[in-house]
Amino acid sequence: MHIKLILAHILIFIISIFGFGYFYEFIGNGPLEIIYAIFHLTIVLTLYFVSGFLTTDKTKKFDFKNYFIVALIGFVIWFFAVLDSPTDLDWKKGNGGVLWLIYRIYIGGIETPFNFNDSFSILTKSAKINVGLLLVLTIIPSILQTYGGFLRIKRNKNTPQNPLASKNET
Repeated sequence: MHIKLILAHILIFIISIFGFGYFYEFIGNGPLEIIYAIFHLTIVLTLYFVSGFLTTDKTKKFDFKNYFIVALIGFVIWFFAVLDSPTDLDWKKGNGGVLWLIYRIYIGGIETPFNFNDSFSILTKSAKINVGLLLVLTIIPSILQTYGGFLRIKRNKNTPQNPLASKNET
């Protein structure tokens, strides 16, 4: 199951970055940038929820810790990036932020919608706040995958396994 969740995360990243790439033509048009960013974020969040729903085995018992492999990998990369460069998150200048580049690629699917417009950006001028916000972006996909898996298992428990058997018993 862990492999399926990681592969789903990679697929969502590819869809997010390359699948929506043609929408980048709207950059420069403020209102369309914001509309596109909201659309993009909604699709990505929905894909994470659906990936949790689809990767969950119908017969499994719900186990909360099975769904946090994506967040664990992200946390490890984030942790080493913070140790390497705690105050300089700008990997573009080459000031020791190479791990931040790797981390930003890892969370790129969910962070991309926030990079279109300065007025729609979640990043601030404070490096400490940005470090915390980037950590939260690691946790969101796992929470959505967990919720999707939980609903799949709950739905299967509420659905009779053999509808003919339940009719014969009554």
